[in-house]
Amino acid sequence: MQTRALTQSTSNSLMTPFTILSTVNWVAQETYSEFGLFQPNKSKAALERQYTDENSEFIQVGDARIHYRDEGNPDGETLVLLHGTYSSLHTWDGWLEELGEEFRLVRLDMPGFGLTGPRTDAAQTVAGLVRTVGEFCDALELTDVTIAGNSLGGGIAWRVATVRPDLVSKLILINAGGATLLSTLSTSLMNFGTEFVQQYVTPRMIVRLILYDAYYDKSKLSESLVRRYHDLLLRPGNRSAVVEIASNYRNQHFNGEYAFDQSFPRLPSGYAPEPQVWDDYDIAEVAVPTLFQWGCEDEWLPCEFGRELAESVDDSRFIVYDQVGHIAMEEDPVRTATDAAAFIRGSQIGDAAGDCEC
Repeated sequence: MQTRALTQSTSNSLMTPFTILSTVNWVAQETYSEFGLFQPNKSKAALERQYTDENSEFIQVGDARIHYRDEGNPDGETLVLLHGTYSSLHTWDGWLEELGEEFRLVRLDMPGFGLTGPRTDAAQTVAGLVRTVGEFCDALELTDVTIAGNSLGGGIAWRVATVRPDLVSKLILINAGGATLLSTLSTSLMNFGTEFVQQYVTPRMIVRLILYDAYYDKSKLSESLVRRYHDLLLRPGNRSAVVEIASNYRNQHFNGEYAFDQSFPRLPSGYAPEPQVWDDYDIAEVAVPTLFQWGCEDEWLPCEFGRELAESVDDSRFIVYDQVGHIAMEEDPVRTATDAAAFIRGSQIGDAAGDCEC
């Protein structure tokens, strides 16, 4: 008995310093991830282990290895889901839960985002994203799809509809933007420093602040959600790809006609976006039924911005959601998914405006 007690005492005395050192190391790593200016890339393999599941697949589309999930009811109508800037296919988790029994949901990480990472040969451009989404649908032999997109993904969605009318039967645009706001942010950051600043000075605190800026109900921002956004941003090549997409759009389409905000960098809500499209795509050419879903409290792309876009589409319905911000389907998946399902079925959609004055 004395020997066992002595052995246990010795083990405990050895474990205590080890536990303390492990705790100190964890605290140091967490503190640096949250506040450290220079954030190194995270291992691609480690990220894939952490953020894939049994439904995750990869497919080569051109020079991009696309991470996607094909889930839900395989016999239901097909929705193709496109995320926004700095986001990933995980942003649609809530819609899968709400819609998976009735619809087939195909969601992907677009090139430059999530586990897909940047394309390896061609330049990172908005036009490239539009082309890749169409080619991805062809590779999976998808036809007659409803494309839903949020923010940048919404801008890609309606552009796909204009160039691939053979593919798209309906559109759902959720706080949909384009590349003007992204390019403005890029220009403002360039005034603050070099591309190195945009690509590597990305502490988790910055991602946390951006998400706080995007959400209306901050209580819905879980720690795991913030970590996921930050982790996937640190996938090799993603940060430089976002910078390149924005810079290429600015350089290819503005030609000095657009007066960029040259002030000190600030959160996206501090800029005044314009619904004008500066590239060769025209939203007025959208010829399919389109549902616009907008968070009333979106300070990145206010609902007045959305209404102007909707007025350009002949067959459109515009719905606003009170107490919801920029990433409406992530912040309020129940209401947005309910209306999306009704729209796809051709059923009546109620007025979800609540107290919104837009």
